[in-house]
Amino acid sequence: PQIKNPKKPDWYRTTLPWMSVGYETALSPLQIATVYNAVANNGKMVKPYLVKEIRRDGKVIEKRETEVMVEKICNETTLKALQKMMLGVVERGTAMNLRNENYSIAGKTGTNQLLDKGGYRKDKHKASFAGYFPANNPQYTCVVVIVEPRNGVYYGGAVAGPVFREIADRVYSTNYRLHPGLEPPIYVQT
Repeated sequence: PQIKNPKKPDWYRTTLPWMSVGYETALSPLQIATVYNAVANNGKMVKPYLVKEIRRDGKVIEKRETEVMVEKICNETTLKALQKMMLGVVERGTAMNLRNENYSIAGKTGTNQLLDKGGYRKDKHKASFAGYFPANNPQYTCVVVIVEPRNGVYYGGAVAGPVFREIADRVYSTNYRLHPGLEPPIYVQT
């Protein structure tokens, strides 16, 4: 990631407040997903990988082990505040359209102007939603970024949020491990 250093000449009085809302930094979606995954994983940051194992004829020939990069990204108080804030974004914030009765989502919307020829363009945007689900027992982390959305709508919750929700719904509906078990009905003979 590219994060400005206060000791370098490109640090301005406005840098810190702009960084607090995502400007003046450069992070890839994979880097963002790694951080969100660490929050979901109770502070443990693990190295991302796309392939867990390689099989040939049904037999595992290579398996990737989890590699911990940082054991704890922040203290417990900060971590719980982050988790609560991200759940609040979906429950009562800018991503309420992601709420559903089947599982909970935690995350953050993002909307920014695109940098073009040394300045930010008011007519060009990037919309994003980064989060994890189910929020109470995280299994998946996902980041959706839409560059230059159309039709005059460019807010992260309105543009990237529905894409995230569609991905999460499909994963949820096809992964039986995410569904609570059902107890068979008890019949009483009278």
